[in-house]
Amino acid sequence: MISLRFTQWHTAMRFIAELDCLLALANYSLNASNVTCRPEFVELADNAQQPFLEIVDGLHPCLINTFSGNDLIPNSVFLGSSNPVSGTHHPLTLLVTGPNMGGKSTLMRQTALLVILAHLGCRLPASSCRLTSVDRIFSRLGATDRLLAGESTFMVELSETAAILSHISPHSLVLMDELGRGTSTHDGAALASAVLHYLSTPTCQSDRVCGPRTLFSTHYHSLVDEVTAENRSSIAHIYLGHMACMVEEQSEAEPGLENITFLYKFVSGACPKSYGFNAARLAHLPDEVIQIGLAKAKEYERTMTTFECFRQAVERHNDSYRCEGVAIKT
Repeated sequence: MISLRFTQWHTAMRFIAELDCLLALANYSLNASNVTCRPEFVELADNAQQPFLEIVDGLHPCLINTFSGNDLIPNSVFLGSSNPVSGTHHPLTLLVTGPNMGGKSTLMRQTALLVILAHLGCRLPASSCRLTSVDRIFSRLGATDRLLAGESTFMVELSETAAILSHISPHSLVLMDELGRGTSTHDGAALASAVLHYLSTPTCQSDRVCGPRTLFSTHYHSLVDEVTAENRSSIAHIYLGHMACMVEEQSEAEPGLENITFLYKFVSGACPKSYGFNAARLAHLPDEVIQIGLAKAKEYERTMTTFECFRQAVERHNDSYRCEGVAIKT
């Protein structure tokens, strides 16, 4: 009987599925226990205008029924728009730093989910949301390998990044989480820098008038220093933000061991450290291992500080020769 009326049954099931989806969205919007808003889509008048995304006090839609009271911290994200409170204009690219387990990945996933719900016509767990339409959402999150394909974690990471860079448009939303962590520090930081600048500055791509809206998280503080120096010398194409935390020294005898209180609040500026040893303590690594690692970290930090002082001294020496009109051979 069903086979004789397959077309009718198929059409009926499709309509029931759509109705179920609409009822679920309506139920979600009506029964939300927190503040919700209706997203406002803005149509661009011409191609010269820049796409933007503005979310004020947004919450992760999958977590609002898990936490109660003030346990879930709202966060605002501005890409290509101005913060209505501070008046600061935010570029299309946002570089996110913060301690391990501080909420960087959650913020990125939250942003993507709110954009998806907005395009579905659903009310959002946020104070307000304004945006131009998003044609595609690209994400490079997590880390995994492809054993049967013979691809390592880093190879998968680069393959997915290559696919993103090949298909982005000015109307896309891109999420890149800790790119380059699957290889050496120098190679990973260099690749992360190259990809970040490719996304933020479209000068090398004649078919793109601007880069996509991008959230890019990293633990490479050399990349943060690079962006900070660029923002001082020219118009900022990348905005720096971090997940806030409170830091307390555990003891005077061991100043490198800190107690970290995660605030889960996204604020302006860069986080000075990743506080990896706090994560090691939370993971219950043996104290002996943590102490050895801490000693090595201090040794590496002294080496880097010495190298940086030497580099600055050489630059000052070269600058003094240039001021005197002496040619420097390199």
